[in-house]
Amino acid sequence: MTNHADCAKNGKKAVLLLGHGSKLQGANDTLRTVARAVQEKTGLALVMPAFLQIEKPGISEAIDIIAAKGFDEITVMPYFLYSGAHVTSDIPGELNAAKERHPGLKVGITPNLGFHDKLIEIVLERLGCEVEPPQGATAKTVQKRPEQHPIEKESLRIIGRELGPTAFSEGELSVVKRVIHTTADFDYKDILRFSPRAIEAGVRALEGGARIITDVRMAEAGITGARLEGLGVKVVCYSADADVAAAAIEKNMTKTAASMQKAAPFMDKAVVVIGNAPTALVELLKLTRGGAPRPALVIGVPVGFVGAAESKEELMNSGLEFIASTGRKGGSTVAAAIANALAILANERKYKPA
Repeated sequence: MTNHADCAKNGKKAVLLLGHGSKLQGANDTLRTVARAVQEKTGLALVMPAFLQIEKPGISEAIDIIAAKGFDEITVMPYFLYSGAHVTSDIPGELNAAKERHPGLKVGITPNLGFHDKLIEIVLERLGCEVEPPQGATAKTVQKRPEQHPIEKESLRIIGRELGPTAFSEGELSVVKRVIHTTADFDYKDILRFSPRAIEAGVRALEGGARIITDVRMAEAGITGARLEGLGVKVVCYSADADVAAAAIEKNMTKTAASMQKAAPFMDKAVVVIGNAPTALVELLKLTRGGAPRPALVIGVPVGFVGAAESKEELMNSGLEFIASTGRKGGSTVAAAIANALAILANERKYKPA
């Protein structure tokens, strides 16, 4: 096994971590997170993420940037599972072109991810199967609950102290604290509302790997991926899709409302998170009244002066499980904070020691 320290010996060597690229920003951000983690763990001078398609920087642009920084050697790691055409043809072609542009630059390529015993462990982990430790190894917990940052922990302690006694349940209080932590606004202790089974419905859905559907990309981006990975939860947002934009024009409705129509087939037992658009919430309620699949939970906290308070009032009278705010306040950051709080509770329950 390569020692992490060995990777950092040559200060003129850079690593290019190459992914496919996606229209979904969250998918691209995952590669950037991996690149940062590799750089932190190895001490390498530079680990740059790059993308073969759609997202920037592309492979050629990234190599030009690395060369301009004075590096004389680049190792390219294809962050691809399979040895398809991209790995066997497209990437080598791009690297050959880069070598011609930068004479003297050493450009190497590692094998792609491919098959590895650790990938099998990840698959078993996602399936909820217990992984036996290697013979002779010390038994350890395969999955681990994401750790809380000390500053976050202290902030929540201060919030709890300033809140004092409340009538919230333990789960509800966790959500309220998380929202106040995000907004620094103690009004939320008075304006957040929960249906009787909201916390249990949301936690159980996420613990079971339910899909999260958001109204806007900002809410999608605010939901912490690290808290969802161990739960197998996927976050999707359709409001920026081209077909949704076309449908919105054709039907004379907002894109966020049209996105709820696209999401309708996937709403069964999902968690729907609406923080920006009252029209999305109104359309969601219209769809469920018309027989569309019912979400496990609706987080409805759209912000604004036109229709926001009314849409949330309609949600609270809909018979759906909900977490909502009364009045005008809310927003994508609030919606994401609520979803993150539920994900934390789901992780705590999933990883609770036997």
